[in-house]
Parts: sequence; C-alpha cells; structure tokens
Amino acid sequence: MADGIILEKHGVPSVSIITDSFTASGNAMSRRLGMPGYRYTMLPHPIANLTPDECCERAASIIDEVLSILKLDPADATRPNDRASTTEQQPWPAGGGV
Repeated sequence: MADGIILEKHGVPSVSIITDSFTASGNAMSRRLGMPGYRYTMLPHPIANLTPDECCERAASIIDEVLSILKLDPADATRPNDRASTTEQQPWPAGGGV
C-alpha cells in the first residue's frame, strides 16, 4: 500500500493489490499517508499456497478493477489469458529471481 500511495503522490499511476485479510491495515495506511479513500483492489486470502495457474486465475478475477483504477479501457488491455503460459515464461535477466 505504501509504495502505491507514494508513487501516486509522485504522479505515477499505480494500483495496490492486497489480500482481503489486510483491509483494515490498508485503510489505516492510506489515512496515515494522507490519502484516505485511496482506491485499491483485493484478492482472497491466502495466496502463498497457490500454484502459478491459480495465481493467474486470481489476477484475472481483478484485472477489470485494476484497469478501472488506472483509468484504462479494458478493451485496449492484454488479458491474462493472452500471455504465455507460466511454463513458457522466461527467467529474470542474468538468472535472477523475483
């Protein structure tokens, strides 16, 4: 949340994505950083135990809200199902990880 709010304060459009267990702390963070009512989106908690395909399904479930927050037209956006499968994705440059 803090990163998204800081980016927005610097004019960089962003979307914070949290799990629903952190709604109260997300709202408190936005008030504390001077942006009460900061719009963010949520995924069902937990996410740590999901497979890559399950993560993609969760992302697909919120993509329209993410685009709405960014004020983008969903018709112009690449949908999660349009991307390469998780097994076809390339590793980070120089073999680094996330």
